[in-house]
Amino acid sequence: MSDLIVDYDELQAIKKNFGTLQREFDSCASNQDSMAEAYGDHSIKSAMEEFADSWDEYRKDLMKQMGDVEKRVKTAIKSFKEADGEKDGGSHG
Repeated sequence: MSDLIVDYDELQAIKKNFGTLQREFDSCASNQDSMAEAYGDHSIKSAMEEFADSWDEYRKDLMKQMGDVEKRVKTAIKSFKEADGEKDGGSHG
């Protein structure tokens, strides 16, 4: 019978990366308004604003999905650590 080897460092890195991605996606909204003057021509500005409005909805959905995955990773870490603790008589926790 083989043992399952859990790379906690990798799981922690994944969790951290999802947190970082969520913060980056969240800051995208504030960057959109500051870029409006750089577009110049009204038709370009209008097209970019339309794109930004659509992107907001997709961005919010992606952020929710990333949050869900981050929670699952946290749960996996906790569950694996609990299983390790039970298996080893509570020495890992």
